[in-house]
Amino acid sequence: MITFELLSPGKYLPPTFFQDTAQGTSRTEIEIGPGDGRFLFESASFDRDTAFVGFEIRKGWAEKLIAEPARPANALVYHQDGRWLCEHLIADESVDAFHLYFPDPWWKKRHHKRRLVTKDFAAALRRCLKPGASAFVVTDVPPLFSAIEAELVAAELSRHDWSRNVESPAQSSYERKYRRQGRHLYSARFEKQA
Repeated sequence: MITFELLSPGKYLPPTFFQDTAQGTSRTEIEIGPGDGRFLFESASFDRDTAFVGFEIRKGWAEKLIAEPARPANALVYHQDGRWLCEHLIADESVDAFHLYFPDPWWKKRHHKRRLVTKDFAAALRRCLKPGASAFVVTDVPPLFSAIEAELVAAELSRHDWSRNVESPAQSSYERKYRRQGRHLYSARFEKQA
């Protein structure tokens, strides 16, 4: 298992690090917090030209995904803090898309600093995205969506209406569950202008 923390912050990984790891790919998409891996694995099965990378902070979940026998070869999973990696190690303009699905809302105000999308993370996301690339966001928590939207727009990513086709097999387990329950989902695509 790779331990990225042993690298020096600011000394970025090679721009094609994940593509080189998932041989035969020419694109990189990153999901932060893949949970049970449903979106990650379905996406990787459908698009073999893309390295789909999942950063999972919960060790048990990451180990389960890494050991999954049905994991496609182009689905890479790391037990890492995705926010830290984006802020310190992922190369400039090396990512084709980020996927942020149902991040923890950290409800208490004193815990808001633990939320995934902070000012520093939004700036890092913009730095890592290729020109014309996007970050896709889905949540069922309206105030969290508003906070994420504000940070990403402040980082100069342009907001576009977007929602996933409900028939798409590439949905997180939460997304499938909440759609079945009839919950309203808040989603958008945030693009780095070319």
